Amino acid sequence: MKIAVVGAGVGGLAAAIELAARGHEVIVFERTGAPGGKCARVEKDGFTWDAGPSLLTMPWVFDDLGLELQRVEPVTRYEFADSSVLELFADLPRALSALEAWSPGAGADWMRFLSICSSMWRASERFLTGPPPWPPRRPEPGHPPPDPRDALRVRPWWTLRDLARATARDPRLQMVIERFATYAGADPRKAPAALAVAGYVEHAFGAWHPRGGMHELPLAMVRRLEALGGTLRLHTTVERIAVVHGRARGVETSAGAYAADAVVTDVDERVVRTRLLGRPARRRTPSLSGLALLLGVRDEAPAHHRILFPRDYDAEFDDIFTYRRMPRDPTLYVCAPPGQGWFVLVNAPASPADWDATQAAVIERLEVTPNVIERVTPADLGGPIYGAAPHGRLGAMRRPGNRVRGIDGLWLTGGTVHPGGGLPLVALGGRSVARQLSGSRPSHVPSAR
Repeated sequence: MKIAVVGAGVGGLAAAIELAARGHEVIVFERTGAPGGKCARVEKDGFTWDAGPSLLTMPWVFDDLGLELQRVEPVTRYEFADSSVLELFADLPRALSALEAWSPGAGADWMRFLSICSSMWRASERFLTGPPPWPPRRPEPGHPPPDPRDALRVRPWWTLRDLARATARDPRLQMVIERFATYAGADPRKAPAALAVAGYVEHAFGAWHPRGGMHELPLAMVRRLEALGGTLRLHTTVERIAVVHGRARGVETSAGAYAADAVVTDVDERVVRTRLLGRPARRRTPSLSGLALLLGVRDEAPAHHRILFPRDYDAEFDDIFTYRRMPRDPTLYVCAPPGQGWFVLVNAPASPADWDATQAAVIERLEVTPNVIERVTPADLGGPIYGAAPHGRLGAMRRPGNRVRGIDGLWLTGGTVHPGGGLPLVALGGRSVARQLSGSRPSHVPSAR
C-alpha cells in the first residue's frame, strides 16, 4: 500500500517506521525544516535548547533506535512556597529516605500511592497499546476479552485530587501527585485518577535523557525510517486530505497532489477536522497550553528538572480553566540539562495575554540574568497542547479516537488523540495505528517492578 503520513512528529514517525517495516510504501510530509514536531531543537548565540518534551520514560519503547540514554536522578526537584525543597528519586530507597527526612510519614504515603498506581498500570496495558476503549467493541479475533476488573483498578470513581488526598497526608505531597494531571493538560480537580500513571512511570521505570538532547530521538527515528525505505519530505505543507466517496485517497500539498491508499495524520485532531477536512470543530474544554521561555543561562541549575509551586495551586487552575487568563502566580517548570540553556514552561490558557509582563515576572522569580531570551507563546504552539482536556472520571477513555467517522482509510495519531500525550504514548499510539491499518495485534508492555 502507498501511505501518506502528515507530520513528522514522534507519533507520525513511529507509525511510518512500523508501516515501512511491514513493506508499505511510506512518505512523510513535514511543513517545517526539521522532524520532531514539538520535540524540537533551537540554537542561538551559542546556546542550545530542547524546546519541547524534556523527559523520556518507558525507554524500552525506543530500544531499537540505538540511542544512548542517560539516567536522570533525582527525577525532579520540587520547590514550595514555604521555601521547603523535596528531591524525588526513581531509586526507591533514596526516594523514601528523602521523603522521610522532608516530612515524616511521607515515605509510607508515597509507597501507598505507588502501589495503587502499579495496579492501574497493569490495567492500562491493553488501553495503551491497542485501539481506543470507547466506544466499546468486540475484541478482534484471537484477542482475549477485556478483564472487567481492570475498570475497577483504575479507580473510576476518583479524580486525581481524590487519589492524592487518599494516599498523602502532607498537602505538599498532594501537590506533587496532583501535578501529574498537567501531563495531559488537565485540572487535577476534574481529571480522572488514572492520569497518575503518567507520573508513576517516571518512578517505576526511571527518567532518561538522550545524550545530545531530546531532539536526537526524532533524528534517530528518521534514520530508521529511511533505512527501511521510507521517505521524509521537509518544507512540504499538507493543505488538504483528498476524500473520494468516503475514503481518504491521498493529500494535496504545497508541492502538488500525492495519491495514497491510506493517510495517517500526526497533527492536532482539531486541525485535521477543520483545516484538512473542512469540517466543524467539536466543542470541548481545551487543555492547558504553555508559555515557554528559552533562557541563555550559563549558571549551573540546582537540578535537571525543577518544579516551583505557587502559594495557591487551586487559584492557578481557576485562572486557566475558569477565567481563561494567565495565572497570577503560576507553577514554573525548569529543565536545564548539562550543556544546554534553561527551558522554562509556564502553565497558560490558550488565550492572548501580556506575555512581556509574565516573562519579566518569571525571570525575576528565577533570579537569573539570561544572555539570550527566546519566547514561545500558546499561539506558536497551536493553542491547547493536548487538544481537549481529559476531564471527567472517564476522561482518559473518552479521548478522541484514531478514526474519523464516515471516512475510511484515514487514521489519526499524536498527543491529542488516543492514547494521549508524552513521547512513549504517542509512539505507542503511532505503532498501534500502523498495526490496525495492517491488521496485526499489539506487542506486550512490561509490568512495573
